[in-house]
Amino acid sequence: FLYLLDNDTSWMVLLSSGLGLIIEGWKITKAMDVSLRPKFPFVNLRDKFGYTKSDTARHDEVAMRYLSYALYPLVGCYAVYSVVYNEHRSWYSFVLNTLVGAVYLFGFITMCPQLYINYKLKSVAHLPWRQMTYKFLNTIIDDLFAFVIKMPAMHRLSVFSDDVVFLI
Repeated sequence: FLYLLDNDTSWMVLLSSGLGLIIEGWKITKAMDVSLRPKFPFVNLRDKFGYTKSDTARHDEVAMRYLSYALYPLVGCYAVYSVVYNEHRSWYSFVLNTLVGAVYLFGFITMCPQLYINYKLKSVAHLPWRQMTYKFLNTIIDDLFAFVIKMPAMHRLSVFSDDVVFLI
């Protein structure tokens, strides 16, 4: 959200991003036990009971471990590339830009373990046709808005990353 605010983004993108941030925070409280602590780290997150012992959790852990081998070097390389070749208004802008690049890359990488889980479990979670149609239309509308509305190039590319996983 701060990155979009820093790059003069359309108010429509800012509003949808801010609302998405609030919804994601709410979803975390439903999926995990969240507690506050007086010392660092101030927020403690634990999985709800039942998920940690499932086959899905084990396959998810394996997939994320291997994908993280690619994530960390890519973020480091992007930071070096960005400081050498891109022009930034300030160090704040550079740090924000690098962290957003890491978040967008992490967002793409976290979509990939589901493909591995489906392969290992030899199944695909049941998805009703109405919900599948909704997801398909939502993806197309996101892509159209990415072309029409003024937004930073990195955010525009992150909109298209879910298309790759959706098509696979």
